[in-house]
Formats: sequence, C-alpha cells, structure tokens
Amino acid sequence: MVRLKTDAERIRQTLDDIVGFTLTLPEVVESTSYGQPALKRGEKLIFALRKDLETLALVCSFEDRTALMKAHPSTFFITEHYLNWPSVVVRLLNADQKILRQAVRAAWDRAGTQARKKSRPSAAPRSARPR
Repeated sequence: MVRLKTDAERIRQTLDDIVGFTLTLPEVVESTSYGQPALKRGEKLIFALRKDLETLALVCSFEDRTALMKAHPSTFFITEHYLNWPSVVVRLLNADQKILRQAVRAAWDRAGTQARKKSRPSAAPRSARPR
C-alpha cells in the first residue's frame, strides 16, 4: 500500500526540488532576505521563503506576474505587501515543477540583467570630458 504524502511533505519536496534546481544555475548563492532563507544571483534576490514556510516570494516583472497569476491562479498570487513590488507569491503546495522552474529561470535571468546594468561604469562627469 502506497502512503499518500501529507501537504507538508509535498511542500517540502517542491521546495527541495526548486532549491536544488536553482543552485545548479551559475552565480547562485544561498542567503537570507529579511531573516528568511533566500537564493540570490550575486546580490540580487531570486526568491525567498516566506515566514509561513508554505510560500515563496519570487522576483518577476509586473508583466510576468500578471501572466502567471492569470494562467495559474491557484499557484501564483500577490498580497497587498507585494502590490507595488516586482514580485509574486508562490503556493508551494499547488506548484507545478515545470512552471515553477521556468519562473525561477526568468527571475535568475532578470537578476543577471540587473547586476550587469549596475556594474556598468557611468559616464564621466561633464567637467572631465575632453572638449
């Protein structure tokens, strides 16, 4: 007889899978965000486990957030806290691994793009430019 997994076991399995997947991506480090376990690409957040231990806060564009919530409303949602932040909340219990991996890969890509923009040297001040 096969024992059905409890919700807590399914959440843990999904979390372990997405953490394992994310750690295979280049430049990913284990860190914290507001005291919660998080994965980052360098210093840029990819996702953080929320205090309820059943959801993740995943960085994404506002456009991607809208699309994810529309296509997968039982998995992706926002709270008032995230309304003005480019993030979405993920219900681990309802998450499809393939969809979640795609969303995490997009967050990883976004983190790399933001880091590159930040590291570009700024233009020299006007007074320092040759005339």
